[in-house]
Amino acid sequence: MKGGRRLKKVILFLIDSMMPDVLERCIAANQAPGMQFLVGEGQYIPDCVTVFPTMTASIDCSLITGAYPDRHKVPGLVWYDPREKKMINYINGSMPVQRIGIAHCARNVLFDLNERHLSREVKTIHEVLEENKLVSGSINVIAHRGHKQHKIDLPPVLEALTGFQLKEKSVSGPAIMSLGTLVRPGIFRPIVWNFAQTALDSYGINDQHAIDVLIEVIKSGKQPHFTLVYMPNNDHKLHKTPQDAIQHLADVDRELVRFLDSYDSWEQVLERNVIMLISDHGQTLIGESEDHNIHLEPLLSGLGIHRLGTEITDAEDVVICNNERMSFLYPVGKCTAQKIVEKVSVDSRIDLIAWKDGDRVAVRRGGSEQELRFWREGEYTDIYQVSWGMQGEHRILDVVVRAGQFHFDTYPDAFSRLYGALFSQEASVVAVTAAPGYQFISEVSPSHLGGGSHGSLHKQDSLIPLVIAGASQPFAVPARLVDVKAFILQELQVFQDADLVPL
Repeated sequence: MKGGRRLKKVILFLIDSMMPDVLERCIAANQAPGMQFLVGEGQYIPDCVTVFPTMTASIDCSLITGAYPDRHKVPGLVWYDPREKKMINYINGSMPVQRIGIAHCARNVLFDLNERHLSREVKTIHEVLEENKLVSGSINVIAHRGHKQHKIDLPPVLEALTGFQLKEKSVSGPAIMSLGTLVRPGIFRPIVWNFAQTALDSYGINDQHAIDVLIEVIKSGKQPHFTLVYMPNNDHKLHKTPQDAIQHLADVDRELVRFLDSYDSWEQVLERNVIMLISDHGQTLIGESEDHNIHLEPLLSGLGIHRLGTEITDAEDVVICNNERMSFLYPVGKCTAQKIVEKVSVDSRIDLIAWKDGDRVAVRRGGSEQELRFWREGEYTDIYQVSWGMQGEHRILDVVVRAGQFHFDTYPDAFSRLYGALFSQEASVVAVTAAPGYQFISEVSPSHLGGGSHGSLHKQDSLIPLVIAGASQPFAVPARLVDVKAFILQELQVFQDADLVPL
């Protein structure tokens, strides 16, 4: 008991690339009984806004910290650290990972993300809950920093692939933590072996194993007050066959139903728990022709481009960090951000070009020289009550001022999200996003022609569904992913966190 009422447990399912239109069509086709039950019993928000870049690593860090990247300091899935002169890749694209080094990228995702890159200036939801004497849990989420150390158990094949170079033998996380078969939860019940735990299914980083672990944790009597469960399969399938989106989400629903069926009734699930479903980002259908690949190296001709897997020197001009439908372009040596901006501005397939201008953000559209600048602490507020100033061509970001307030459409929460990405580092950087239907291509980067991709600021990549069932209060709208942490803490009657409201 806390605050005079019995606390329900909170379970948050993070379903990769779940999109509101697909969810609604899947329910209408009677292919998602589990999700239909939760939507019918709770609150459905179809236009929650996620973080930019719309890539897993930065979004996961925002979900567990309630902060944008300018505060938690993880810029994207692929980025450049100018202090160490190293590219950071949290395992995106098999060929780039091989070029950079499998051991380096494995260390990035297994250790560095939580222990070095994620800022100590913000607290994760796991840290806050356990400092308030509650138990927290994480299943298959790569961002999981907490107060307990967990042993990493690399399979022999992964040990060999990394050249036996990984010296880190533990990572921090909440009291109950599972990361596939690499980190096993501390419960007395064994997770029954099946093929979901094999190398062919990513050593347990998949939907089936996530639900297996969740069910066993609950049955063991050690269910945390809060559990975050990551389900990646939908994303993997949409990259390849977006035309089967309804079937892919129906597959996710079958796993959710397996969880619901582990109780005496589905109603009992909501009597004991607050159940939340959220996505990390959407996906955009990429065209089938080669023209839908925006090759960055030809656009940057005349500049020295860093080659993957080589030392970064001052003789080079630009480091490309490709995040599919967005890219970070870092000027190095004597190169400047403005040189890069002028190079990429000629291509109209590029949707947005953004960079830092002092304490301001400057933005262009591809194929144009018109510019917009915005900055914090201006005369107007946006619909999230953050104050901004703006100067220049407001149509670049489809910004409308009504009654002294900024409203966004094509690029939801555009100011906070662009600011968050660009000011996540002190380094000079240019962020470019691809127009709908297009993706960026650089040295050995993955291509998704005819498939799905994401990363951009556009609403197709950025609007996600949020479902809450069994809660004591409604989720405030307009909704953002960075507000989820505060909502969960309030449900669990924890009010001592200084980071409840993102700046």
